[in-house]
Amino acid sequence: MIKLTICLCLSMLLHGLSTASDTPELLFLLGGQSNMEGHGYPADLPADAKSYRSAPKNVSIWNDKEQKWQALELGRKFGPEIGFAHTLAKAWPDQHIGLVKYAAGGTSMDQWKPAGKLYQRLLGSYQKAQASAPNAQLAAVIWHQGESDSDSLEVANAYQAKLIKHINSLRKDTNQPDLLFIYGQINPAKSFRGQPRFLYAEVVRQAQADLQLENAHMIQTDDCEKNLYLAGKAGTTEKKKIEKNEDDIHYSANGQILMGQRFAETFLQKYTAEQK
Repeated sequence: MIKLTICLCLSMLLHGLSTASDTPELLFLLGGQSNMEGHGYPADLPADAKSYRSAPKNVSIWNDKEQKWQALELGRKFGPEIGFAHTLAKAWPDQHIGLVKYAAGGTSMDQWKPAGKLYQRLLGSYQKAQASAPNAQLAAVIWHQGESDSDSLEVANAYQAKLIKHINSLRKDTNQPDLLFIYGQINPAKSFRGQPRFLYAEVVRQAQADLQLENAHMIQTDDCEKNLYLAGKAGTTEKKKIEKNEDDIHYSANGQILMGQRFAETFLQKYTAEQK
């Protein structure tokens, strides 16, 4: 993260107490499957979450369809990007933060292999976003995926090797060999829509926990809890457990806010540690 440290220090020195620049200076690449894609519903955010309904002034998200940066909005459904963006915006108010997100629900690591269309779309989105903000530095990859690799023991056992290859490919293709990679540990129920699913989730979870790769860090999800999923009655954002929707697989609005906060806090911790 040495290059990132230098870029941030120069940016902060140039900005001083001024507002963030017109184009992003710091990029984050977000990818994965459905819990990155997002199943948080704005209607389920409690009254004390008013701030999350407004876009942070110093955060933009890349619109790949229209090829432009735009304000970060909740939309019909949202993922961890909302809690992530608000946490970083508050920590670094003078930095213009850019998010590049591409996720696809129900996808396995085989579908994210470097030669596959999902990987190429993720990388292509980043490359186009970076070209529109040529002075921006890629700070980290934020990743949440693995549930679809837990239906078979054979696939689950192969997960860690595929994840390592995925991380190394992204580092190579972004020309950042020490790129920070922060990933969320899966924690699904063992059924979906009345059918057995994710029976080998513990194998994948252990593979994620045991991963030994420099600058790769896991967000623990041992404290998940099922939410009754009553619109407007989903508790408060002060809760410390990761709420799920009633399917016991996808994170609720509160759960997504908390996951995003954890991703951001981990990034900030690793960046701060780099300065010491």
